[in-house]
Amino acid sequence: MATDSSNRTESNAEAANSNRATEKQSETETERERDSQPSDVETEDDPYTIRPYEPDDREDFLELYDRVLGDRDDEWFRWKYEDNPYVDHVPMIVATHEGRVVGTKPSFALELRAGNRTLRALQPADVMVHEDHRRRGLYSRTTERLKERYRDREADLFFNFPNEATLSGSLKHGWRIVEEVPTYYRVQRPDALVDGDERLEALATAAGPVAAAYFRARDRLADPPTDVVVRRFADVPVEQFVDCYEQAVPGTLHAHRDETFYEWRFENPKWTYDAYVASRDGDPIAGVITGTRTQDGTKETCLTDLVPLARTRERRDGLEAILARVLSDRRDSALLAASGRAVDPALLGQFGFRSDQSLPFSNVTQPTTQVTYPLADDGGHEWTVAGRAIADPSNWTVTFAEQDTW
Repeated sequence: MATDSSNRTESNAEAANSNRATEKQSETETERERDSQPSDVETEDDPYTIRPYEPDDREDFLELYDRVLGDRDDEWFRWKYEDNPYVDHVPMIVATHEGRVVGTKPSFALELRAGNRTLRALQPADVMVHEDHRRRGLYSRTTERLKERYRDREADLFFNFPNEATLSGSLKHGWRIVEEVPTYYRVQRPDALVDGDERLEALATAAGPVAAAYFRARDRLADPPTDVVVRRFADVPVEQFVDCYEQAVPGTLHAHRDETFYEWRFENPKWTYDAYVASRDGDPIAGVITGTRTQDGTKETCLTDLVPLARTRERRDGLEAILARVLSDRRDSALLAASGRAVDPALLGQFGFRSDQSLPFSNVTQPTTQVTYPLADDGGHEWTVAGRAIADPSNWTVTFAEQDTW
């Protein structure tokens, strides 16, 4: 309510100002009424509508994706958003102009586990704004509408891995940095990773034989246990992976690796997945899922998932035997990569992987920054979910499987 800030005591002054106070109160109430309107209501002088995604928006989204981020892929959209088993709708906010979608704030849904609790998490991804509608505040408006839509309902937290261009926007809207998640690389063909710079291409070509000799030496030094048998599968053997996962479940936040997860997560049509299971005396002791794709003529392979996530007596033997097999199978990949600390860095180093947080990769790669934002109120502790401080990196276990693009 508007008040008379002059604090006059004369009755005639109060009377003289009463009309102005009434007018100010009316203006303020009108502003409040406008501000309280749902953001999906288009006001007279606002050309944009900000609202949740509707099924009829599918074609607009795919056309915008084709224009902004790359070739449209209907099968990928179906897998990632429409067939996602953790939500019964597409968790996305759109901005429309004259009935067409011109901006999007989608989220990739995952079920997380922390100890004995499971949580629903949303990972903002595939954020787009049409080039004709940029610098109009659509990124901010869709972000705030997404927070409003899911606060204290249907989801417990956001977490994601924004690129350099969107990190500042995430921080502006309240997200906090968890950490820079390390990525470990084994570059088997340096020449395949350099494009356009003749000097660098010449250096990389010259480095190729050196790299090959180095990796041959590293691989000869590797001594995987001879009593561990590794089998490769074209489809994920769900029961075996769930069994390996349950052998040592960490108390940290991580994707819940149950039957639902394994039956859906590795159907991403942008990647080809292979599963490896290491067994001793017929019992599974470790598993790794690799994802391989060819992009711009360069083949890359990622260690997308691994189990158990926590240490067991036999886990290292199993992972060592699997890594030896993967490297033998993927000699044609220019690059192999692993994310996070679930695999012992010393074991990765044994096979020639190096962290992007050390030279030479620290000078030529962009870090993977994890951020988070709470949606559920955990007993009044805003940045605590399921008893875990979500901005503390020690409370997370992250691999490529927790990241939407892999």
